Amino acid sequence: MGTISVNRLAGLSLIFGPLIAFIFFLIEPGALLIDSAKVTDAVGSITSKSANAALTKITNMGIILGIALIISGLYALMRNVTLQGNGKAFAQTGFFMILVGLTGWILTSGIDFVLADAQTGDQIMGSVPVYYTGAAIFYAGGIALGFGGFVFALGLSTREDFNRIISLLAALISLAVMVFFMIAILSNDGRDTFITVARSCYVLLVIWYGYLGLGLMNRPDPDLWQ
Repeated sequence: MGTISVNRLAGLSLIFGPLIAFIFFLIEPGALLIDSAKVTDAVGSITSKSANAALTKITNMGIILGIALIISGLYALMRNVTLQGNGKAFAQTGFFMILVGLTGWILTSGIDFVLADAQTGDQIMGSVPVYYTGAAIFYAGGIALGFGGFVFALGLSTREDFNRIISLLAALISLAVMVFFMIAILSNDGRDTFITVARSCYVLLVIWYGYLGLGLMNRPDPDLWQ
């Protein structure tokens, strides 16, 4: 069996990781397509997850694996940037902020495993505090992810081997994610709307991650790795 290069595998992770996470999020009960419920509706969300317990657990497994692939791919990309050229400080700082945010989202998906087991009315009501704990981690993760993506993209925009315009657009989108999550936290009445808008920005980030993945696949591994 041939040896696959680090950059090629990392590029594949950046292409397929975001897609896997996004597809499973679409079909996750309580999210967008199946028994959709508002983020602020704890009972409705838990009911959706528990009524489709098996699907909830399967989709969240997929989301966790997809996010893990994103982290793996971004780490390799960050290491490429920090080994040579400009943008080292921003890329490294941005990556670790993204890592914090995505880790929070992984924890949120793990909490859904527990929520899916709430089958009776009493269990559902008893799981409401657990749901709100997961929601709090999700909000915090969104802020960290948005700001981290903003800093990371700014770092890439300073380099000649990355498209400056695309990097700056990605920085603006990431900044918008952070701002929308902040507004959602501060606005009880408009929380669901702003969370929905922030989530929609993830579609654009999926495209950006895929673009970065394609470029990473075509980069030779640094001499230090060979």
